[in-house]
Amino acid sequence: MALGTAGAMAGTETVAAPSLVPTPDWLKVSGYAAVSYIHTEVDSDLGDFDEDTLFDAGTPFDAVKLGLEATKGSFTAYASLFFSPVNDNDAFGAGSDAGILDAYVTYKAGDFSVTGGKYLSWLGYEAFDAVNMAQMSYANNFLGAIPAYHTGIKFEYTTDVFGAGFNVSDSIRGGDNTFWGGDEDYGNGLGYEAYVVYKGIEKLTLWGGIAYDTSDDIEGVPVDDFVTYDVWASYALSDKMTVAAELAYCDNGAAFGTQGLAFLQYAFTEKFSTVFRFGYDDVQTFDTTAYKYTIAPSYAFNEHFTLRGEVSYTDVEDADILFTGVQALVKF
Repeated sequence: MALGTAGAMAGTETVAAPSLVPTPDWLKVSGYAAVSYIHTEVDSDLGDFDEDTLFDAGTPFDAVKLGLEATKGSFTAYASLFFSPVNDNDAFGAGSDAGILDAYVTYKAGDFSVTGGKYLSWLGYEAFDAVNMAQMSYANNFLGAIPAYHTGIKFEYTTDVFGAGFNVSDSIRGGDNTFWGGDEDYGNGLGYEAYVVYKGIEKLTLWGGIAYDTSDDIEGVPVDDFVTYDVWASYALSDKMTVAAELAYCDNGAAFGTQGLAFLQYAFTEKFSTVFRFGYDDVQTFDTTAYKYTIAPSYAFNEHFTLRGEVSYTDVEDADILFTGVQALVKF
């Protein structure tokens, strides 16, 4: 069960566990609640910093999501409500704690589909939703190469062996609340994404994508073009072990550089697994390099409840960051 989340990329929606509440055949209800306790220690040339948080660290550590999916023939509609407590260091940046995260309609004809509305970016090996991740934190925290939500239209072709997609949206970079959505302005430039994926070799997934944003201003502030190139590969060495690697280049106007990760997940038992991960950020604009080392064990009590822990050490220029945390996840 734990290994099932290892290959979840950013564009993966929350996968429903067996329903706790009976629903009609045309309606599916899914979601999760993530609650964490985190201790962070920072040792730098500018001084030391020590902080504890309990359900106020923001996404992906603390969040609640409720998704509703309705199906009628070839049409599927999905919407989700999302809550994550906001603090000064939250990945959402600014804005309210709660809102509508997903809101789209998909029409599928054979291997082709078209989707319109607000949806998640395809880019990134690590998932957006905490319940789809294999550890608590992200491997990369400095460059910001991987986008999240935007609003537009996307086209996909998917088979068991090959997949490809293209979308046009309001922006890739996002507006005032980057992770919540795009800039909601189609007149100042657009965002584009495309990807290809190959799964023709058993247990191997090869993925490559690009995101490009031509917006000339965000909330009235001039910005340069944004581009990200992202490639990753995942391979299941056995039923117990999965390895993966990712490399991304990003130029967001204000900064440019590369980021990457190396990932290994091993299932010691059917319920207990551990992730060993290395993250790398090279922000060339500011001549800053960061190395992040992570160990994250997880124990799945059943299909609805998982307890996860993490210890991460980050070495960045003149600072050392030690992150320790435990997270409880309820999935429905």
